[in-house]
Order: sequence, then C-alpha cells, then structure tokens
Amino acid sequence: MGFFDFFNRLFVKRHVRLGVALGSGGAKGAALVGMLKAFEEAGVKFDIVAGTSIGSIVGGFLSLGYNSTDMLGLVKQYGMTDPKKLLIYKVKGASLDKMLAEMLGEKSFNETLLPFCAVATDINSGEEVDIRSGSLSVAMAASSAIPPMFKPVGRKNRKLVDGAFVNAVPADVVKKMGADVVISLNLTHVATNSVGKATLDAMYPGNGVKEGDRLHQMEEYSDYVLTPDLTAFNTSDVGAFEQMYSIGYRTAKEKMPEILALLKKKKVKID
Repeated sequence: MGFFDFFNRLFVKRHVRLGVALGSGGAKGAALVGMLKAFEEAGVKFDIVAGTSIGSIVGGFLSLGYNSTDMLGLVKQYGMTDPKKLLIYKVKGASLDKMLAEMLGEKSFNETLLPFCAVATDINSGEEVDIRSGSLSVAMAASSAIPPMFKPVGRKNRKLVDGAFVNAVPADVVKKMGADVVISLNLTHVATNSVGKATLDAMYPGNGVKEGDRLHQMEEYSDYVLTPDLTAFNTSDVGAFEQMYSIGYRTAKEKMPEILALLKKKKVKID
C-alpha cells in the first residue's frame, strides 16, 4: 500500500450510503410518493433503492432520477387514479410490463442513476428472486404480479409473482447492496402472507410459495421504519390516491426530526 492510499484510509471520510426499502401495498403506494416528497423537502437523498410490488415501481422510477412531482405527473397522465381507465387497460389485455414500458420506454438497469433491485417470488419454488439486471419494466411487473389482477411474469425460465409473498419490505436487500443505513417505508401491519396465498393456491394449485412472515427482513435490517396509518384503506383503493399521498407526506413530515437526528448520528450527509 502506497503512502497516499494509507493517508486516504486514515483521513478521508467515506461517504455513508443511505438506502431506502420501499414496501408493497398496491394502491397504498400513493403514500410512498408522499413520504418521498417529505424526504426531498428535508434534503435527504438516497444512494441505494430496493422495492417490492408497488414499492418496486416507485423505486424503479426513483432510481432513474424521477422525483415525487415527476411521479405525480405520470399518475395523472396515465389516469392511474381512475378505476374505469384501469379497467379499460385490463379489458384491452395490456399487461403490466407493457403499461410500464409505455411509461418508461425500454429502459434497463444499466440506465439507472442509483443501484436498484426489484424483489419478486418464483411461483414454482417459492424462492425470493432479487432482480438487478435486464428490462426495468419486466422486473417491476414481475415484482408486482399479484393474482388475480396480474398473471405471473416469465423471466429467465422462471415464472415470477409478487415479491410480497416472501419479502414485503426488502431492507435486507438494501443492506446487501451496500447501504450503511437503511430506512424502510412500510405500508402494512400484516406480517403473514396468508390472505394472498389463499388466492394464489386457488388459482395455481401446487405452487411452491409457503405461508410465512414477510416482514421479518424489515424488522431485522432497518435502522428506521416509517409506517403511515393506512388502515382505513385497502390495496385496491386507487380512487383514494390523494388521501393516501397526503397521509404518507404528513407522517414523514411529523417524523422527520427523529429521522434527521438518526441520520446525523450515523453521519449521513444531508443537503
């Protein structure tokens, strides 16, 4: 080791990497966008992103450099808060990956500005599949493929469904990707996957997904968990986007002094 390498190791401060794990929750993902808005206003920038289900969709856009305002623009542009318009997409046979490709263009993981991972589940083996390469729209669709709304997505000889069956808030994935500090944005209090699994079993008998706890990764690997109270809503309440967005925003604003104190203690740089 040369003198300058030794000097740098001793005296140059290493950038403390801040990661965010974005949780599953269907339409409740509106709250994720609201929470991100509060982080933007506080000058908090994330270095690493991973998401499950709707969290993978929000996370994918975040990794490409979209901010909360950009995401709100897309929601309005594509009528994602209008149940009738979404039904029309469905009737026309538009798959989720095609809808996402229309929004994104044919973007790949190589084009992200931040390291990103979309978490899915192999329907045959029941294994978690962490996707970090290839088409972004396919990865995000696979992570969000919750039956009966969306069919499994084929990728590399696997049939993939919603990542929330195995890992609803992938804080462990963010940690493995190199984050020193992990903030988790959680949309659910329900740890077990039993409700979704019952539907999966009815549609795909003999699938390999096991019943289990899908929040233990969040609980073990998060430095801070932010959970807005969305108990008045369900995962299909697309018409309540603005309400859930506002709840997410207010929750994050209220907790921001705590979060900033933690980040300061952990020596995370804030703009």
